[in-house]
Amino acid sequence: MPKGPSKRQQKLAQRQALARQEAAYDAEPEVDYAPPDPNTKITWPRMMAGQVDAGKLPAVWPNNINRLKTIQKGRRISKEQCCDNPIVQEMGEVCQFLKLTHVMEPYKVIPRDNTAYPGRIRVKIFDDDGKPVNEEIKCRMDLMRKMGEMIPKLTIRAKRIKQERDRHEQYKAQYEAYVEKKIEKAAGPRKKKAGRKKGPGK
Repeated sequence: MPKGPSKRQQKLAQRQALARQEAAYDAEPEVDYAPPDPNTKITWPRMMAGQVDAGKLPAVWPNNINRLKTIQKGRRISKEQCCDNPIVQEMGEVCQFLKLTHVMEPYKVIPRDNTAYPGRIRVKIFDDDGKPVNEEIKCRMDLMRKMGEMIPKLTIRAKRIKQERDRHEQYKAQYEAYVEKKIEKAAGPRKKKAGRKKGPGK
């Protein structure tokens, strides 16, 4: 009769099976990810959707008014007039308050900075007669300064910052727990080395 696997082979097969199970558990599930369309446009007011030629409107990027960015990275006004890490949705809130027709392009990426928040906004500063739509905003620089002034006061900004802080703390706690688990697993149970028993008088 053919002999079965030895005890050593059985233990080796069990360890390999456990290793495969752990690897399958630790592996992230494969998810089909469809990147967002960079040509997505959101018009305000909504009734103007499809009627605004966004290509003819001046654009403002979050980097243009970000105090934490350099001029080389796209900042266009002084740091005193900027705010920290604005996003395009907050810029849109300011334009709504100023009653300025605008088109948000939330997935556009500024080419000179791959760490920047995505998106840009195109704003109709002048009406069809060439007059400023809002008397406070007579050029693109005026608009950027107004955004830098108003964005820190927005309610949606306070909520976003709180959510980002909470998410960061959650990720930090998960990472620390993961590292601790890996360390414990690597250490494993300590086995006492068998030593010779010393007889009396030795």
